[in-house]
Amino acid sequence: MSYARTEKGWVREIGAAPAGYRPADQPGLPSAWWRLNRRYTLYMWREMSSVFVALWSLFFLNQLNQVRRGEAAYEASVAARRRPAWIAFHAVTLGFAIVHSVTFLLAAGKGPTLRVGDRRVPERAVAAGAFAGWAGASLLVLLVLLLGGRRDTDEAEGAAG
Repeated sequence: MSYARTEKGWVREIGAAPAGYRPADQPGLPSAWWRLNRRYTLYMWREMSSVFVALWSLFFLNQLNQVRRGEAAYEASVAARRRPAWIAFHAVTLGFAIVHSVTFLLAAGKGPTLRVGDRRVPERAVAAGAFAGWAGASLLVLLVLLLGGRRDTDEAEGAAG
């Protein structure tokens, strides 16, 4: 280290900046840095997927508000969402939701270590269990949607006949 004498006293002399140094006002990474590595690209797509899922959730809450406002408001909301742009938005959001879910469940095996007795459960087994749970929950929701309204319909037909 070398020092120089100034009118305020001795100060340390600053040497040349190391190779590759950039000041704070000139960030060092290019804007598309995440596209250079497949893992980073998948990570950024996953993070972007949460924005679409959040937007879809807000639109869903708005639709629930339309239900509260009455049948006419709800029907108008449903009619508006039958436009091609809305259908495309829902399709893109579904794709992003699947990407988000799959990457989250694949990461489930990489989390805390799960042990059965003295043996560690393999990451693949944990991830497979997470996917099985997802499939089971999806099947349950599908059954509720398909069979949930049948009792009301059967009772209405019996009362009419």
